[in-house]
Amino acid sequence: MNNSVIRIYALYPGAFNKKCSSLFRLVVMGHRGPLWLADLCKLYNEDSVHTLCSLFEHEWKKQQNYYERLNPEEESGRETLLFSSNTSSGYSLLYAILKTFRPNLIKVVLLRLSTDLLGILRPLTLRWVILFCERQPLFDWVGYTYSLVVLGAVFCFAVSKYQLERHSSVTIANAQAVLADALYRKVKTLSLSHSSQLQSNTTDADTLLSVEVERVAGLGVTLACLWSSPLRVALYLSLLWRELGPGVLVGAALLIVLISVRIAVERKVKQLRSSQEIIRERSEKLVKEMLHKLKALKFLAWEPWFHQRVSESRASELEILQILRYLTAFSLLDSICMPFLVSFSGLGLFVLVDDGNVLTPSQIFTCLCYFRLLCPTLQELPAHFSGLKQAQQSLCHLEKVFLSKDLGTSHLVTTEGTTEELPPDSSQQQCHRCKRDKHSDSDEERDHQLFQKGSGEARRLYLSAFGWHWVAFYSVVFLCVCAVCIAQDGVLSVWTGEAKEVQGLEEWRELRNSRLSVCGLLGLLQALLVCCSAYCQTSGSLRASVTLHSELLSDVLHLPVHTAQTTVTKHLLHTFIQDMRVIDEKLPKHLHSWVWSLLEILSTITVICFVMPIFSLAVCPLIILFLHIQSHFSSAHIQIRHMETNPIVSVTSHKEVCQQHWLYPMNQNLLVKYNRTISESWFVLQLDAVAGIVLFLVSLVLLQTQPNSGLVALVLISAFNVREPLHRYSQAASDVDIDMLSIQRVSEFAKMEKEAAWTVAYRAPFDWPQQGEVKFRNYECEAPFIFTPAIRGLNLIILKGEKIGVVSREKADTDHLVNCLFRAVEASSGAVLIDGVNIACVGLHDLRSRLQIISQVPVLFSGPLRANLDPFARHTDAQVWLALELCHLKEQVQQFPAQLLHPTQRTSFVLSLGQRRLLCLARAMLERVKILLVEEAPPCVDLATEHLAQQLIHTEFKDCTVLWLTQNPLTVMHTDRVLVLKKGQALKFDAPSTLLQQRLLLSQ
Repeated sequence: MNNSVIRIYALYPGAFNKKCSSLFRLVVMGHRGPLWLADLCKLYNEDSVHTLCSLFEHEWKKQQNYYERLNPEEESGRETLLFSSNTSSGYSLLYAILKTFRPNLIKVVLLRLSTDLLGILRPLTLRWVILFCERQPLFDWVGYTYSLVVLGAVFCFAVSKYQLERHSSVTIANAQAVLADALYRKVKTLSLSHSSQLQSNTTDADTLLSVEVERVAGLGVTLACLWSSPLRVALYLSLLWRELGPGVLVGAALLIVLISVRIAVERKVKQLRSSQEIIRERSEKLVKEMLHKLKALKFLAWEPWFHQRVSESRASELEILQILRYLTAFSLLDSICMPFLVSFSGLGLFVLVDDGNVLTPSQIFTCLCYFRLLCPTLQELPAHFSGLKQAQQSLCHLEKVFLSKDLGTSHLVTTEGTTEELPPDSSQQQCHRCKRDKHSDSDEERDHQLFQKGSGEARRLYLSAFGWHWVAFYSVVFLCVCAVCIAQDGVLSVWTGEAKEVQGLEEWRELRNSRLSVCGLLGLLQALLVCCSAYCQTSGSLRASVTLHSELLSDVLHLPVHTAQTTVTKHLLHTFIQDMRVIDEKLPKHLHSWVWSLLEILSTITVICFVMPIFSLAVCPLIILFLHIQSHFSSAHIQIRHMETNPIVSVTSHKEVCQQHWLYPMNQNLLVKYNRTISESWFVLQLDAVAGIVLFLVSLVLLQTQPNSGLVALVLISAFNVREPLHRYSQAASDVDIDMLSIQRVSEFAKMEKEAAWTVAYRAPFDWPQQGEVKFRNYECEAPFIFTPAIRGLNLIILKGEKIGVVSREKADTDHLVNCLFRAVEASSGAVLIDGVNIACVGLHDLRSRLQIISQVPVLFSGPLRANLDPFARHTDAQVWLALELCHLKEQVQQFPAQLLHPTQRTSFVLSLGQRRLLCLARAMLERVKILLVEEAPPCVDLATEHLAQQLIHTEFKDCTVLWLTQNPLTVMHTDRVLVLKKGQALKFDAPSTLLQQRLLLSQ
């Protein structure tokens, strides 16, 4: 078995190397049009999920057998070497993962070592070139050799880095796949019960599967490369010590202090994010409630109330987000100012401790290069330790799940805010994968359409919401930041040139002090400008978040009832929750990275062209080459990234799916991850080739023109550092394009057809309707999206105060009648007149606020009980209590601890369905409406409560026009007249006794 494992994984990289031609075809197809799963590079059998999971299952069974063999000895006090049944250490699971992926992990270790050594070699080659320029009077063949050495070092580093990232990503994807499959098998094989050892619910299971599996999947690669950061720190410090001596300790100490401050800031950010998540959960629940109860909300004309509630919750969320954004100013200082500050402190101490310490170009710019490499490397160490601690907890948790005899979770399927318990799976249970596939295909097709439209309009929309004045301020400030960065390196370059011409010690001291002062002032100016840029970014991005969310909320609340009902709730929730989270958090960060990297690239080109004007001839071809690579790869790369899903989360949703259908999405997801890894790695290698060409041309031209050695060092360091901005620009550009899909989804609702205006210039009288007379005049309307008549040729008059029964065998007929009265659909011909006023001429809120409906299933909203009766506080508490008393609910409400302020979502004091109908009746009493619609009560409502409701309607609404909507003719015998509907037409409209004699009621 072990030989087969080695053989398969030895062939694993080769399997993907064979796909290079397929990758080229993939890139071309992605550039020309949309990509589909069938277009991706195919997996070989040895790369499939089935093969990988078989290998892992074999290793894990070894550990389980070892556990079962030693488990009886635990009673006598002995424990297993790898794990104990009482407390899972996680070592067994880790050992199985390491054994399964041992060949790949060995390759990762070797590639990590070669990448680190080649990373050290790159600045060393630059030092040799600068020293050559300082000492060599004439350019000869040695200069070409140095240029080739620089190119070779860059090329070797790029290839090694490419292989490392590729193998690491593939190993993590494989580990994630096998752990997800193992969890699925555990769910399928264990008997599930309510007596839970883990005491987890569906949300906890999702967290386990999505977060903890991801941590454990990357643990093997992290452990294999854990030695890398300390090794690089030691190498950088030793090389800096050779250049600066003890002066390097000041820079290193300052760096450690700044890292400690950064850790404290990150701890504060973590606390704020915890608070933000609590507020965000409340906002999400409010949005879900709004979407699920939107029809009732619109019929009550309470949209402004809910708009205010959601906006207030959103404001609380944005307050914390604003603080978090201001804390990003420190992260900007950390990434932009820290390298200069650490370098300045180390170099300053070196020249101050001894007047004989004079910095040469090779020394000063080599130290700058090492310090810039040291800063991110040292910052990695705390993150590694924190990640290892979290991964260990996840490892122990997962091992406990794998070793448990009873998983302890019920089959909970969460759909649209409700949780229902399902029986355990069986082989005969129906597989719902086809339905899910239809939804996923529609989502994919929808996103493809958005992608084809392009992101230009979305960018303009976001920048407009951002504020063009903030865009201008932000751009100007960042241009100033780049100018200061160039000035810092320029001052050091000029200083090294002036130091050669200094005569005497006093002149040297004066020059040293002046240049250090200038560098210090530039550092302070840089920090100030960075803080200003953070303020501009925070102000603009918050403005964009507020504007886009407010517009989205308004657009959704203005959708017609039928559109809101037919629009997939999942899309609405995704837009409100996921897309807005992208706009709030990810998009500003990605835009900042894009702007900063772009300006960094432009500043580098400016410096090189200023020192070497001849290089400007190569700028245009290089830019064209870069844009060509970017355009061809970005399109395919973005589409592949968008295809990628998280199979871990889908374990809970696939519990009822057979194993064959479970492995299909797992293998599909692994296929997408492989293609993403290949495309990303190849793309990065192409960018490294562009950076290598730039460095080679710069070194070649410099060695031929023989300018000042300080300028040589400045230009070489600028060309050396162009690699990182190129990578950041490409990644940020890809991220921004993906984020723009969220803007496009938000803007989609602005383009959808809206319902009629809530208020119009013509306002009905304040006391309209006074009588409650309803007249249908040749009224016809069409059913939404069916375009067939729903109500046809309706001509009738309902007199004031009449109690009318509306009977139809199909509930759709009564629903259409309700929709036409509330103008959920507009008339295609004819009109409805209430007290002589055409309802089509008044605003929707003016109309709907004068009507009330007691729905079959009464709707109450979250919040205080009083707000469910009088959300706009138009009535006094005494009036509210009177309405409750008339509805026989006063005593019940007085038992609540908060009485009128009692939250309706509380489960300790539950109102029955009948009592909820009575609450809706109390709401109609407060509004003193003249037209009331009452739908038939469901069978679960007790007869006494429903009889009470009927009595109240006959006594308290005796002057009102009441329409009883039912499918049971016997429940409307108490009415004045009965309207019989069939397929949208009025069959008869007469007294119930007359219709009974004619046998029209029971035969309709």
